[in-house]
Amino acid sequence: MMVSDNFGPDDYGGSNFSRFIRKCNNFRSTPAAVLAVSTMAVFADTMVYGLIVPFLPEILQERLHMSSSTNGVLFGCFGIGVLVGAPISAYISDRWKLRKWPMIIGLLGLGATSVLFAFSNAFWELVVARLAQGVSSGITWAVGLGMIADVYAGEAIGQAMGVAFSGFTLGYLGGPVLGGVIYGAGGTHAIAIFVGAIAAVDLVCRLLLKEPHEVLSACASHAKTSSNPDVFQREKLLESSSPSDGNSNTNRPKSTRCVSLPAPVLISSPAVAGSLSGVAGIASTEGENTCNANDIAHDTITRISGIAEIDAASQNTPEAEQGDDDKKTDRFSVDKCKSADPSKNRRTTMLDLLKEWPILACCLATITVTGASGAFEPTLPIHLAEKYNSSSTVIGVVFIALVIPNAVIAPFAGKYTDDSRVLAKLAPYGRFGFMIIGSILEAIAIACIGATTNIAGIVVNLVFVGLLGGIAAVPVMSAMGIHVHRMGGDAYAKVYALFNIAYSIGVIIIPTVLPPIMNAVGFAATMGVTAAILVFGAIILAIQPTLMLIKHGRAAYLGENGRVFL
Repeated sequence: MMVSDNFGPDDYGGSNFSRFIRKCNNFRSTPAAVLAVSTMAVFADTMVYGLIVPFLPEILQERLHMSSSTNGVLFGCFGIGVLVGAPISAYISDRWKLRKWPMIIGLLGLGATSVLFAFSNAFWELVVARLAQGVSSGITWAVGLGMIADVYAGEAIGQAMGVAFSGFTLGYLGGPVLGGVIYGAGGTHAIAIFVGAIAAVDLVCRLLLKEPHEVLSACASHAKTSSNPDVFQREKLLESSSPSDGNSNTNRPKSTRCVSLPAPVLISSPAVAGSLSGVAGIASTEGENTCNANDIAHDTITRISGIAEIDAASQNTPEAEQGDDDKKTDRFSVDKCKSADPSKNRRTTMLDLLKEWPILACCLATITVTGASGAFEPTLPIHLAEKYNSSSTVIGVVFIALVIPNAVIAPFAGKYTDDSRVLAKLAPYGRFGFMIIGSILEAIAIACIGATTNIAGIVVNLVFVGLLGGIAAVPVMSAMGIHVHRMGGDAYAKVYALFNIAYSIGVIIIPTVLPPIMNAVGFAATMGVTAAILVFGAIILAIQPTLMLIKHGRAAYLGENGRVFL
């Protein structure tokens, strides 16, 4: 059934079903819809990734008679696939502003390769399927997180990424739980059916979703109609009386200028609720620069989410410090329209992003934090099976201790790690402070898992690993998005492709290296190595903010005119 995008004033009656359809259609044009679909995409992707964890030893060691080191090889193959899929999809998505269809292609590939994996009978077939899964995953992650960053900004981006990270956690760590239960009940055939069902539901959601630029235009239109309904009605009458042929737009002015008007705008989502004051742009016939509806919408969302506070702090110039009232007013106005000359707007490349230390440090932190979380997949099932004779169902249930705490803490971590008051207390470390503290405390909890001699102790420590892992990981995504916004905001898919690549490197190296280490020195020492990796990541994160603190002192980063920090 096709859902029409055109609803007029006479359409607000009708049956309950008609009203439901209208509400669903309107929801498609909200940032909350983008967040919901992107979160579900991340959930489905990581769910499929983790489903194989409980029964992989049974397939490789018992059925195919492979060594335990091959467990890590399959996880590494997934990471190699991501290294291929993420940068290519990010370039295409940012270059041509495509978000929806790359997501659909990635989902179709993920579903097909997952079914192939479930029915594979040889090791090389498992390798091929796992590589293809990684390519599809790279597409979903880079484009999905880029979509969220397209429609959320400022403090809202951290809260939105916290919700998305909950989807990641439920899939990444919940996959082993469901994988153990489903495989125990019906084997690989049941796994294939479950993956097909998840993919079908996700496909419907992605097909119904609108492109982010359409969502931003709808938000701007809503703000405009809310601010002055009379003006809106007059404009609708003018549009209805204008020529209906395709050349009617030639009567419009060739250049426009953005003029800001206050207007209440409502954005509801799992991450942001309530009514926020925004800015709606209207066109004037004066000026030399051009501005389309998407630019107006982006300015609206930017002002709503409070990004003006970040821009104000970043413009700590001598002129601003003189207290010029006009300049202070301009600092809190909407962004000026971009130049109509495309040659003046150079595109940000991945190399440009890697030259920025905050982004490079976030990539390194991603390798250590997500790599440490992935360390349990190839090692803990073997340890539980060998020492405690645990079945695949028990192994899956043990992973719940990681799933629930991590999923619960993620939205709160996203909220508080982007709260300006909380960040000010950690200046100049800011979001990096949460990453550093979370990494060090998580390292201690992981070391305790190695020293535990019973399953109950492992479960208790896994709870702390889940909580602290969320605190360390969630700020990474919001910090990367905020920094790209400060650079101009034209490389969200690219920066999250870098995040995905860093995640993949952690998946390739750490899970591949740890099983041989465990065979050589035991489980306890392997957990000690994992803890050391986290501490190393925390040291890397602390370098730049510590130098900033030594050079300028903490007082320089406090107050409205303080320096911008991480």
